[in-house]
Amino acid sequence: MTSFQKHLQLQLILTVILVAAFAFQFKVINPVENELFPSIDLRHASLLFIPHGLKILIAYLLGVVALPAIFFAQLIAGIYILGAAPVDALVGASFGTIAVGGSIAMINFLFKNKWYEGVALHNNEGIGTFRAFIIAVIISTFINSLLHSAYYHVESTIMLPFRYLFGDIMGSILIFTLVMLLRRQILSFIARRISA
Repeated sequence: MTSFQKHLQLQLILTVILVAAFAFQFKVINPVENELFPSIDLRHASLLFIPHGLKILIAYLLGVVALPAIFFAQLIAGIYILGAAPVDALVGASFGTIAVGGSIAMINFLFKNKWYEGVALHNNEGIGTFRAFIIAVIISTFINSLLHSAYYHVESTIMLPFRYLFGDIMGSILIFTLVMLLRRQILSFIARRISA
């Protein structure tokens, strides 16, 4: 398998994982949240947005390599799962990708790493993985909520930016916690796949 084929395979796998996360979010979490905490802002922002946590974790681990998969997964989910207009899906995918990519580039700048690499590859600045991840989440969430709230401000309430902030942070913390709890099983699964 050539390097290009491996890269394409990685992009496809990441895209499928992210589209599945968006499907789970919009078909399971959002309906439950709508029953428990009804809001007109739910169409734009959830109080527990799992796909953002997954996007930031993937970019945190892989760097800029993950951005095409993040963009296409969010575009596909916007059009086919959420049923948004193509322009809205394109804007949402662009904003989501900019937020994640920008936060990783900023964290790498602070750590004096190459801007395009995964933060986890060079975490030797004396800051723990969880702390660095949370900083990346906060930066990404701030950029994401600022951009999306500015675009969707006409159709929503004043609480929309706070829903973006809270939902993205909660989704990121949930994803990070699950990965940390299941890391041995994940690594074992990956090792079996590689050796097969």
